[in-house]
Amino acid sequence: LFCLAAPLFMGTKNLDAAQSAKVIEMYLSFLGIILLMPVFGPDMNREIFDVIRSKKESMVAVSLIRIAQSTFFLLLAGVGFLFYLKAGNCGFSMAEGVYAFVADACFLGGLGLAAFAVSDNVAFAYMIPVVYYIANIGAGKKYLGKLYLFSMQTGQIRDKGILLAAGIFCIVFAVWYHLTFPWPVTYNGRHGKQ
Repeated sequence: LFCLAAPLFMGTKNLDAAQSAKVIEMYLSFLGIILLMPVFGPDMNREIFDVIRSKKESMVAVSLIRIAQSTFFLLLAGVGFLFYLKAGNCGFSMAEGVYAFVADACFLGGLGLAAFAVSDNVAFAYMIPVVYYIANIGAGKKYLGKLYLFSMQTGQIRDKGILLAAGIFCIVFAVWYHLTFPWPVTYNGRHGKQ
């Protein structure tokens, strides 16, 4: 639905390379937040978490299956949208578009997932990648350097590898932290003091 709504917010036909990059980086990258953030959603209820943890399969395997499913649907929606842009006569390299989209989406989704694992607070977890996204609009490449989300718009695609690596690191950290410290013990949040 997010991809289908794109023509309501911006042009998706006959875009040049810079305009296509803007759509890919400023709109499509949000799919990472939408699809990767809910990975730990079923574990928010401690009873459900305890039931899942008591099963034969390891929690690492369960988390990796959830991440694989989210990544599959992320790629399906994102690459499908890129083909839609190409069919609309937009001028960009498909390989660069996929690379930029995956790097940005992975980074934003991983950032939110790590924030959720550490804080166990959904609202805070969504705020972190959104605030980072807004910081990219305001601060620009000058202050964010190689972690600038919108580098494709300036014709620079090489830094996306650092974003992709940072996103994967955040996801791995989130899984490790979530399974090592599944319930917050220092704040009186949803689950109370432990």
